[in-house]
Amino acid sequence: MPSKQRVSYFYQPDVGHFYYGPSHPMKPHRLKLTHHLILSYNLYRHMECYRPHPASVGEMTSFHTDEYVQFLHKIHPDNLRHYQAGMAKFNVGEYTDC
Repeated sequence: MPSKQRVSYFYQPDVGHFYYGPSHPMKPHRLKLTHHLILSYNLYRHMECYRPHPASVGEMTSFHTDEYVQFLHKIHPDNLRHYQAGMAKFNVGEYTDC
């Protein structure tokens, strides 16, 4: 008899509050819709549900370079024009997938 597969569901309600740009595959409306369907059909009862926490600098540098994490820490919508070189280097911007 095949073993029962586990399904893990990670959801952070704030993820739907961000616009990732027209070229980014993440579409907040789709995330909210998916979450609503999971709740409406009681699918969460058959899943292991988790609410992730914001990653610490140490967790980020486990997967990314220190330089990239420092860049992300410095940049925000009000100072984008000061970081054009970094945005190009790290492929970050409105018309990229990051």
